Amino acid sequence: MEETDGPDVPGALVIEIASSILIGGSPALMDLEFLGSWTVNLYYMYDIPIGDSHFSFSAGVGLGLEKYSFSEDITLLTTTDDTETFIDKLSNVLPNASKYRKTNFANNYVDIPLEFRYHLNKGSSRKGFKVALGGKIGFLYDAHTKVKYEENDETKKYKAFEDFNVNTFRYGVYGRLGVSGVSLYYYYGISEMFENKKGPDQTRTNTMLIGVSISGF
Repeated sequence: MEETDGPDVPGALVIEIASSILIGGSPALMDLEFLGSWTVNLYYMYDIPIGDSHFSFSAGVGLGLEKYSFSEDITLLTTTDDTETFIDKLSNVLPNASKYRKTNFANNYVDIPLEFRYHLNKGSSRKGFKVALGGKIGFLYDAHTKVKYEENDETKKYKAFEDFNVNTFRYGVYGRLGVSGVSLYYYYGISEMFENKKGPDQTRTNTMLIGVSISGF
């Protein structure tokens, strides 16, 4: 497949911006604020043409940065023996606060995406209509909660860095549909967010992402 447009750079930087959605049996108290729950994926992808066809295979590596903003004044904690993650009210965690402004939960991964692509314009794969279907695996390197609150007329932040019994290994499937460097993006996490029976209320929670993908280079 001959590339005739754009700088001669091997591979491409892909940026995905999406809404973070919890599906399945997520506890009612873990309802999310739509505008505050978002994901940014930053991947370097290398595309390998499949013969002289319209298809190619692409592999990459990068970071998946997920944030979930709670609509209620709650946060996540773990039991002293770390066998279960549970939900607690902020009034119990930060009893001296006069106001709670924001509370969220973040998971950050090193991801390896693999995909097959169809390019309508095989002479210039960076232009024209394209479709990508693939999957990715990820390895958790950071999980934390953050609360922004007011106390004694000061704005303060409280952070807790733990694994919160989040699965250290994840996997899921995704698709992109677009023109040139801009696409619609969808991801479904097949693996559950928390380890078996260790999440809040022992419920089974999966992740879904819906957003846009921008490819550079």
